[in-house]
Amino acid sequence: MARIKHIALSTEDPAKTADFYKEVFGLKELRRSPADSGADGVWLTDGYIYFAVLKHGSEEAPNLGEGPSTVVGIHHIGFYVDDLEEACSTIEGANATECECSTAANRKYKGPDGLMIDLRARGWDERIKAKTQLFYLSPVPPD
Repeated sequence: MARIKHIALSTEDPAKTADFYKEVFGLKELRRSPADSGADGVWLTDGYIYFAVLKHGSEEAPNLGEGPSTVVGIHHIGFYVDDLEEACSTIEGANATECECSTAANRKYKGPDGLMIDLRARGWDERIKAKTQLFYLSPVPPD
C-alpha cells in the first residue's frame, strides 16, 4: 500500500508561506534555499510529512502545463512505495507521463489532472530525522 509522505505547495513567497505554517501549526524548518532567504523554497515537517513550500515557476516547482499546477497551490504529492520499479510500471500503465525532472531515486509523473505525483522508496524520512524527531504512525486496533 502506498502512503502519502510528501506534499509540495507552489507559492509566490515561500518564506512568508513557510512562516505561516511554522507559526500556525508548529511545523519545524528542515532547510531553505537559498539558506539566507528561502526565496526559492523552504522545507518543513511535522515529524511525519515532508512538506515543501516552493517558489511558483522555479526549477523546483516548474509550470507543468495545463491543469491545477499552472496556478499557485499544491504542486505535487509524494508517495512512499514498497517497490519503486513496480510503482513506476503501474503509474505508466495508467497513462501518467514521466516528467523531465524525474531521477532514478525520485520518480516524478504528471497525472491525468496535471498534478505531479512523486514516487520514492526512501529519502524523506532520512531528511526529517537529520533535523528533528521523526514520528511513525500505527493503525488504531479495531474495536
